[in-house]
Amino acid sequence: MKRQSILVISDYHAPYNHPDAYAFLVACKAKYKPTDVVCIGDEVDYHALSYHDSDPDLPSASDELKQAVIELKKLYKLFPSCVVVDSNHGSMIYRKGKTAGIPSAIFKTYNEVLSAPKTWVWRFDHIVQTPLGPVFFCHGRSGVAGRLASLYGMSTVQGHYHEKSQITYISTPERLMFDAHTGCLADDKSLALSYNKINPKRPIMSILVIENGIPQIIPMVLKKGGRWVGAV
Repeated sequence: MKRQSILVISDYHAPYNHPDAYAFLVACKAKYKPTDVVCIGDEVDYHALSYHDSDPDLPSASDELKQAVIELKKLYKLFPSCVVVDSNHGSMIYRKGKTAGIPSAIFKTYNEVLSAPKTWVWRFDHIVQTPLGPVFFCHGRSGVAGRLASLYGMSTVQGHYHEKSQITYISTPERLMFDAHTGCLADDKSLALSYNKINPKRPIMSILVIENGIPQIIPMVLKKGGRWVGAV
């Protein structure tokens, strides 16, 4: 059987990603040698363009975008090919354009806005066939463990819920399915994520790897002070 290793990243929130997120992904790539990479959204934050009040102590929308592209270019080099799914932060410029009544034909593509290579492809959602059945990838449609896989009748992977990093298995007479949440790689200490401070549940730094259809959470273990321990 041909080896398949799908590395799943979510909620990077560039340029407000965790300061060790890139180094962590370098280590994950070296260890798990992915054959496929899927980013399930919020690759950028777009804090300055949010529908909520933006912090005046953070960069302008223009400067934030420039900083985000600098961060993302590291990922383009690390992962030359990637499928990215639609998300609430990632699609912010297009959502704001719709609110303002601007026709979609006026906007640049994701690749143009983020200076991404053509081998990075944006989709609304994504399905990958594995030796154990199809896996459905989306940004975030249910925070309830097991619900999305039950509704879709296939294994599912979601991001969006920063404090959820978990795998739930569901058994049917025909197959064993999983419902996974990836955690995130955003910097919880950033002013851009200060809205989350009232949430008693803290974000979990982690990604997901699916080896020949079997999922595994890969935690980014942090030391006291919030920095990565340096090993996977």
